Amino acid sequence: MLYLRSAALALSLVALPASADIYVHAPAGMNNRNRERKDNRNNANRMFDSQNNGAGGYAWRGDATLKTSDPLTYYTGSKLRVEWTAQHACGANPNIHCELVIQYACDDTLPGVRDGYPQSETCWNSQNANNQGNAQNADCAATSTFVARRFQFNTNEGTNTIPRGRSDAFYNGETAEGLEYGMHENNTFYETCRTTSRNKRLYTSDQDLQGNTARFTRQNPNGGRRGLECPEERDYYPYWRPQPWRDVAVLVSNTTFCDYYTTHSQNTEESYYCDCNGRASEGNPCPITEEECLSAQGVARGHLWKTRAPLGGGPPDCLYHPFSRDNHLGNTFQVDENGEIPEEAQPETAFYEWEVPEQAAGKECVLRVRYNMSTYDYDSHSFAEPNTVAVGYDSSYNCPYVTSASDCADGNPDCSSSTTGVTPACYSALTSSAVPLQNRPYVNLFEENVSEGQGFELGLAINTHQTGRTFQDRTYTFRVENPPSEAQGSTIYNLGLRGRRGNIVQNYPAVEYDFTPSLLEVTQDDYVHIQFHGSDFNAAKNANNGEGWQYSDRTNMVQVSDRHMNYPMYHTQMNLFDPETAKTFAYGGQSTEGCLDIQNFDDNNEQNNIDNCGKLNRMANRFPADPAAGLMSMNKPTGEYYYMSTRNNNFSNRSQKGQIKVSPGSEEKTSLSDAEIIGITFGVLFGVSGFGLGIYAYAKSQGKWCFAGKDGGQGFSEVKSPGASRSAI
Repeated sequence: MLYLRSAALALSLVALPASADIYVHAPAGMNNRNRERKDNRNNANRMFDSQNNGAGGYAWRGDATLKTSDPLTYYTGSKLRVEWTAQHACGANPNIHCELVIQYACDDTLPGVRDGYPQSETCWNSQNANNQGNAQNADCAATSTFVARRFQFNTNEGTNTIPRGRSDAFYNGETAEGLEYGMHENNTFYETCRTTSRNKRLYTSDQDLQGNTARFTRQNPNGGRRGLECPEERDYYPYWRPQPWRDVAVLVSNTTFCDYYTTHSQNTEESYYCDCNGRASEGNPCPITEEECLSAQGVARGHLWKTRAPLGGGPPDCLYHPFSRDNHLGNTFQVDENGEIPEEAQPETAFYEWEVPEQAAGKECVLRVRYNMSTYDYDSHSFAEPNTVAVGYDSSYNCPYVTSASDCADGNPDCSSSTTGVTPACYSALTSSAVPLQNRPYVNLFEENVSEGQGFELGLAINTHQTGRTFQDRTYTFRVENPPSEAQGSTIYNLGLRGRRGNIVQNYPAVEYDFTPSLLEVTQDDYVHIQFHGSDFNAAKNANNGEGWQYSDRTNMVQVSDRHMNYPMYHTQMNLFDPETAKTFAYGGQSTEGCLDIQNFDDNNEQNNIDNCGKLNRMANRFPADPAAGLMSMNKPTGEYYYMSTRNNNFSNRSQKGQIKVSPGSEEKTSLSDAEIIGITFGVLFGVSGFGLGIYAYAKSQGKWCFAGKDGGQGFSEVKSPGASRSAI
């Protein structure tokens, strides 16, 4: 990802990154998927340029028969854990320099935002078919088999790239055809990009950009289109023209750059642009500086220099990225404010805890995560250094192959230039003060006479197209609402899941099922918002690699006595939920009518039977149906509560378990412990009757209640598996 500082009059230069895949796991990242039942996505260009491996990402989640979205709902002010893996190192790892930028946008700045939804009046029997192509029609309300609505226009499982040249109604989602195509940025945004001058101050090395508008960048020299995003905006941050994304956080390996990133966020800083009055074109693009905009020619053409107000929401967080190692899509270590790994740190998935903003209330939104790693071989970040006016590498360092006629007229990007010194050059030699700037160079490391056979040049695997490479992933749409009145003013933690069907090898670079966060620490004043989102569009996996119907994700939640355990607690021992809620979360909201009676072992036929309620096959993909039903008060006895999914916790293959640790809340809200309640009861009994003495003597002799020893029953001095609760969580 490259960086550029914009001002009303001048544009200065940016940083130089390299390649690294990024996959968002929670909320589920799409990686340009939709409803294809395949290990690899259909179309890498569906909605955005991810640059990621096609095996990554998660299938669309929700009710497969709907014509609309079926999103999860997050409450404003709630804590949402955003999780990802990045292929190369980040954080205070001395091997690299990196930035990871988390942003969100909603339907106020992304009008018509959507995943792409089928609009046919008919459904297809999806029980055993990989796609709708040759599948039989089915009643959309059928309950005897699995069904999905057909795409009528975008028939490649809804994965074709949105076309250009359609009506405003099409892009606004006001036509059936338009709704079938996924869209984040809209056509107006792309049209502006296509007819606006690219920033010619940027360092593009020796890449031969095939055009002069913002759709041509070093990473996208041919101007290819992915969805309706603008390639230049995608590749550079902070961007200098108005764009629709609000900043959430910038996670870095060098926090000295944080002042620059937070100051120049479009959340808090105005952005400028030239309004060309609809008269710009690719051949005559709209300028990006005030000087060019208001030149005599610009004024004659009706150009206006305009300012867009900040997007709002305050400056983004800027802090160290968790420490991760190179070439590894795995766990990281959280670090302190100095980038150091605390002694007590445990490895876990990289994450950022986002507080869902009030500004998003009542809107449908998406998250975007972009990642880069930068080399220190070039002066790439001096523009962001405190107390400096340097710009580092800019267009003056571009190879003559790109910027003008040169000795490279044969089209060879590995050219040698006669220009030397610090003037613009395509250096071909490695010296004590310079490095080659051309694509895939060979270097004479020891200054030997290669032509006379005294040595040879070593080839470097440096691709100048990729050394400026930006990776990204985005989520499907989600809904934001204000919390119910009883939870307003309290801290709300979202508890969900990550992962998809399949074993660890089949899923890679996605992950297997797990709760997120799997360890949640709360107080008695807090609420937990529990929601599960499943899909019917996974690649088929048999029962050895995923339980239940072969295409499905489903998750329930039952209490266990300890995370070492793989059998649920009997209902009389459960105290995480009240009895009715415990049954609802165990059954996943399924009706018990017509369920198969399977006493013990099941085979693949039964695994795939829609009436196999024990494998949650009748469970809705979004649970609970009413988001408010998943909001649970934690005003209950302190201690640790453990839970698992009966379907996905497959011992020796995969684990899906979680833990909630409840600590005391404020004095006025803290619920009474079991010991306190028994103590009060004893006090009342002793006060009104000598009968209390009999109860006291009996309890003490039998080791009951608070008289139970640590090994003689559950005592209240050490609450590891808490006693019975008198209030639902």
